[in-house]
Amino acid sequence: MNVAARPRPASPCIGACAIDPANGLCAGCARTGDEIALWGSADAAIRARIWAELPARAAALGLPLRRLAWREGDLLDRMERLFRDAAGVFVVGIHGAVAEVMRAPDEEFQALRDGLVLTLRTRRAAIRLEAPAHLTAFELFRAGAAPLLALAVPAGRLGPDGPSALTALGPDTGALLPRDAGGARFDLGLGRRAARVSIRCAQALAARLAPHCGAPWPGHLDLIAADILAESPVRVVETPCIRAEVDAVIPPPGGRSPDGPHTHLLPELVRMGFDAPPSLALPKGYVLSALFHLA
Repeated sequence: MNVAARPRPASPCIGACAIDPANGLCAGCARTGDEIALWGSADAAIRARIWAELPARAAALGLPLRRLAWREGDLLDRMERLFRDAAGVFVVGIHGAVAEVMRAPDEEFQALRDGLVLTLRTRRAAIRLEAPAHLTAFELFRAGAAPLLALAVPAGRLGPDGPSALTALGPDTGALLPRDAGGARFDLGLGRRAARVSIRCAQALAARLAPHCGAPWPGHLDLIAADILAESPVRVVETPCIRAEVDAVIPPPGGRSPDGPHTHLLPELVRMGFDAPPSLALPKGYVLSALFHLA
């Protein structure tokens, strides 16, 4: 008889394990040594009680972050609730190249669930979140500011580096927004594992971009920037487990981003090579998929 393996319980561990002898708490997760030892065999009620005590302990210890218990369907429920309440902004991408997705309190939106996939969509932007067991939520604390929510994956879950030149990807069969759905998509060639930044466009713009495919990042921007600014095509930013799309006007150099959803592409910051903003420190071995800035 085959017996299904018992799933491992969600753990507060962040991989920074060190019991402080002064208070008996782990400097990474704020559990006691006894709680850590019994975690694997603890029932749901015990784990829930410990989870409930951790925020106060983390605050008392001054920890910079803590792992959240949110997993899979529960994680998606919470993300949907935050979006429904217009409680903040999703920031998807890498340092210097991001899509910001949010909605105004009175703005209509759709929320669609298909198993462990959640799609949130307004007229101007959309985000699709997949929630496998390895997608992990963290709360990051900042002095004098609201905490940040970070969704991250183990570095081993990343694929290979993306292309480092303008690259035609063919028709976009996974479009979330209606504009130019199924149209041509072009990878801007940032050459990174943690994020892919691309544009989706109609045939006329695709014909103007195609001759420049193979031109390396970021030099190709001098060749294609005028056409992209003139058309403001849909921008698509993909990170592990997340796809974001923005359909909004791209401001000219030195111009102001529009209110609401928008994108940023700043080659001088991309060149620094950070996946997350350098002021934020995720646990070792995790790579950022998205931040949620609480309003």
